[in-house]
Amino acid sequence: MEELTPEQQAQMRQQCIFCQIADGKVAAKKVYEDDKVLAVLDINPANPGHILLLPKEHIAIMPQMDDELIGYMGIVSKQLSQVLLRTLQAQGTTIFVANGVAAGQRAPHFMIHIIPRMEGDDAGLKPLEKKYSEEQILQIHQGVYEAIKRVLGDAIPPEKQPINLDQKETPKEEKPGTKEPGKKETPKESKKKASPLDDVSKFLTGQ
Repeated sequence: MEELTPEQQAQMRQQCIFCQIADGKVAAKKVYEDDKVLAVLDINPANPGHILLLPKEHIAIMPQMDDELIGYMGIVSKQLSQVLLRTLQAQGTTIFVANGVAAGQRAPHFMIHIIPRMEGDDAGLKPLEKKYSEEQILQIHQGVYEAIKRVLGDAIPPEKQPINLDQKETPKEEKPGTKEPGKKETPKESKKKASPLDDVSKFLTGQ
């Protein structure tokens, strides 16, 4: 992603409502603020006490953030969650990021949602469970594992690493005269049909 010029950054900041809030140009119900982040109450909360934690710097999505800032926001999220649990006597909190339009992000400014929860509150935010075949799950597991290994390194013991679906076992050589009487020859396996998730696996692994 190309770096924006100072003029472009200033223009984007002027057009972003959350940057305007951070700059004090738009009113909001602030609950926490320091030199790096700002926390405000959502004007359309999923539940009373729904907090939006955002960086003061204009950052659209998580991949644009440096590790120090996202780590700091995680610590602040934890502390705000504890306050909501104690102050509102909530039974839990939902903490999530809508990262990108397809994930439900509505504003071009990164934020962490911290929502106090009570049992049976009908606030939603529970992903629908879907059924996939074991082969599909194995393909995704293998693809994601390889992609993460390239970025973060491999911290999984060899015996717990995902099965390589493309690797076929080498047949053992049969010594002459060792074939059991009456045993039929096993037909060669037909070539495995390509799955629609092969493209997903290739995308994730960069192949």
